Amino acid sequence: MNSTRVTLKDVANECGYTANTVSRAMRDDPHLPPATREMIRETAQRLGYIPNKMASSLRSGKSHVVAVIVNDLHNQHFCQMLGKMDAELQSAGYSLLILCMQLNEELAQQLINTAISLSVDGILYFPHLRSQTQLDSMLNNHMPFVLLDRRVENAAADCVRCDDENGGYIAGNYLAELGHQRYLYLSGLDISSSQIDRLAGFRRAMREHGIPDENIRVIPGEQAEDALSSGHIADLLFPLDYTAIVSFRDELAYPAVNALRTNGVAVPGDVSVISFDNLYGGNPNLLPLTSIFAAESDVAAEGVKVLLDRIGNRNSPVQTKILPVRIFNENATTGPAK
Repeated sequence: MNSTRVTLKDVANECGYTANTVSRAMRDDPHLPPATREMIRETAQRLGYIPNKMASSLRSGKSHVVAVIVNDLHNQHFCQMLGKMDAELQSAGYSLLILCMQLNEELAQQLINTAISLSVDGILYFPHLRSQTQLDSMLNNHMPFVLLDRRVENAAADCVRCDDENGGYIAGNYLAELGHQRYLYLSGLDISSSQIDRLAGFRRAMREHGIPDENIRVIPGEQAEDALSSGHIADLLFPLDYTAIVSFRDELAYPAVNALRTNGVAVPGDVSVISFDNLYGGNPNLLPLTSIFAAESDVAAEGVKVLLDRIGNRNSPVQTKILPVRIFNENATTGPAK
């Protein structure tokens, strides 16, 4: 069995034309007779010929491929965003290449190097707080890129994210106005600017309502993530010294709601739960959950738009888009304090 791929020369030998003529036919050159183009393309299809996009991109300087570098493919929030990005890019004539860090921050630079070496046209990048080295690498290689979902302090780069600080404030203010005085906060990892900003906004709301810090039990992100991965989220929820939970993300909130209900705690009757990402909005098979997310356009669609702008005009001013957020499914898992 031949181990090499079918080439233009193979197609040319099969149909009796030169490799150059075959190449022109595959590009649908109108200067060739329609019958010739059709015959050559039928031959190429029969042989299983696949055009070498890498060679084409070297000639044209465009690969029509965009890489997205994401943290965790198990996270449904990222999966929903990937689906939206793929749809937006395909409609613009681009293919999406997905590279995943698998929660290993040290892989970030390696994946950026891979994307650049493959001559992608741009990168959609989910950064950590300490990502300046990776940003410098993309800038030094003149690679168009957009930071998604999170910020990097003082980064001179395009960025599209939700207003996480205000999201945290909205969550705290909403629950406080429902009469809740004691809280459990399930944190995310501190390498994420979203975690820092959401908690800061939540604490701002608590201060405005005169709720002291001792009324807020904060579970660190590492502890929350370990409990989630081990299936022991219930261990974090008791004793029940609170009437409301604020969760960093829906994928923490859903198992928390299940654990409470399994242990006879009514949600929202006994405990209210509010979270972030509104996964229910993209997957109606989930149970409704009170959650905060972008009010109108989302990060995925806006991120693609900004990246395509950057690819088309590399000298344009840096864009920072902070999308307003709102509460979804208000009465699903939240209610007045008991």
